Amino acid sequence: MSRLHPSSSSADDLEAQQPAVAVVEQNHSQFWLQWRNIVMEFCFTSALKISLLFAQTNSQHPLSFYILSLAILLTFLCLFVANFIGPHFTNTAQVLEKIAALLVATTVVFTIAIPLPLILKCVIWALYAISLFAVSLCHYYCF
Repeated sequence: MSRLHPSSSSADDLEAQQPAVAVVEQNHSQFWLQWRNIVMEFCFTSALKISLLFAQTNSQHPLSFYILSLAILLTFLCLFVANFIGPHFTNTAQVLEKIAALLVATTVVFTIAIPLPLILKCVIWALYAISLFAVSLCHYYCF
């Protein structure tokens, strides 16, 4: 039967591939939703811990503590806005989510580097810069 209608087999192949693509897109959407929820939870608990620390101490905190607080706030705001504008401005929401991912990575690296000696801070930030360079190369060549 495929000899009589060669185009029907290719049409069947395309129809068979469509559900697989839909499943992959659904899994990707679920992954981002779970990621957003985890980051939002992290931001909320971090904000509570920071507030409690300020309430418990009256001493002056180092500048790095304020920068860390600001990064957590910006991450939260990016995800908050992306969540509500997503249905109407999909591209903008995706950009905000990527900015939030970058902020999370930066915050983690910054937090880990705070107590370390200067030489290890330099190594950590160099590794982070190399990682950003690799991500930007992949993004440039894949898109």
